[in-house]
Amino acid sequence: MKDLTIEECYQILELDPNTNLAEIEQHYFKFLGNRLKQGEKQELELIKQAYKILSDYYYYQQEQQEKLKQKSYELDIAKKLNHNLRGSNFKVKVRANFTDLEILIKNCPKHKKNTAINLIYHSLKSDSTIQQNLIKIYALKSDNSYFWQEEINFKKGENYSNNGEILLSEAERKTNTYFIPIAFLIAFGMSFANFLTWFIGMWIHEFGHATIAWFSGYRAMITFGATITALEKSNFVYFGILFLIGLTFYNGWKEDKKSTMIVCVIFAIIQFILTWMVGYRGYTILMAWGGIGGEFYLSTLLIIAFYWRLPEKFYWDFWRFGAVIIGAITFCSSFVKWHSIKVGKADIPWGTLWGGRGDSGGDLNILNDYGGWSANQIIGTYINLSNLCLLIVVIFYLFNLLKSHPELPLKLRQFFVK
Repeated sequence: MKDLTIEECYQILELDPNTNLAEIEQHYFKFLGNRLKQGEKQELELIKQAYKILSDYYYYQQEQQEKLKQKSYELDIAKKLNHNLRGSNFKVKVRANFTDLEILIKNCPKHKKNTAINLIYHSLKSDSTIQQNLIKIYALKSDNSYFWQEEINFKKGENYSNNGEILLSEAERKTNTYFIPIAFLIAFGMSFANFLTWFIGMWIHEFGHATIAWFSGYRAMITFGATITALEKSNFVYFGILFLIGLTFYNGWKEDKKSTMIVCVIFAIIQFILTWMVGYRGYTILMAWGGIGGEFYLSTLLIIAFYWRLPEKFYWDFWRFGAVIIGAITFCSSFVKWHSIKVGKADIPWGTLWGGRGDSGGDLNILNDYGGWSANQIIGTYINLSNLCLLIVVIFYLFNLLKSHPELPLKLRQFFVK
């Protein structure tokens, strides 16, 4: 039996070269049946050989086309990813499988993992040509072993990552990006509601006094427009506050809340210093300073705590939204007021709520009379504190913005360097 060319196969089967595989199969069985009816049995083997050669040829062509199509698909995705990763020194190759898409990335050590995954996620999410739901990412070393590996699942109704620390949910990313600015817009919008902003700020002001007292080991009770404190230190207060700090630290440790543990350690150190190392004169000055000071440092604490993950028993995921708005309202009101005082557009608030401006027991009166602070020193202290707190808020916001969007620096660099 001689070898047949493709052209000879077409001739033997009496087929047009443009015939597709389905038509060849349909024609072959009819053609074979006709030859059997005509008694031309001597040609059957030749017809079968021609059909087998032709069908194998078509299957091979189909397979090659599928490979070329897959290669083109892989190269197209790799080209898009490398374009979106330009400026990062990352190099990407893609392998497409039936169930998943493998992305092999070079020059991406573990500390750059978040940036790479976020860029890849957002590039693929917006690409309608992606056929697979499961994306497997492998960061290769020079010896083709792995720095790290990760999976992203685009299947509807499922989390798109197995690691919530690496990719925050879209809702959380948007919350971290927009809610702090929204809270400050609300605060500026409420600046015309003087009584409401004063009422909110008044309670923060009194908590400022109370926190100084509690952390210094004195009993303190907050009332409307005044904070009543004991004259002598109490071990019960010191160890009670320390116990609460310790309990919070324990819960933070149990739930692996690092920010909670760090804050607890800082609070314990501050409490020790204020209780055992600061004398009565220093405490009296701090108490007087802590009212307006609290309007800044407590409001700042409420704002930046928005990003903290406190123990579950605090229900902080719910309360933080109200806390950050209260903090923003108090901070903006006090910031604007003291900067207005600095330029002479407002007066220093001497006196007390109940005794008026002439009451010598007012916070600023104590700083002036007992502490020996001049009016300019008082103004300068609160201006510096307000600027420092603003800087802390901005730093925390930018840090968490980059944490939610680790790809942002690269995108900014890509924007300015086309």
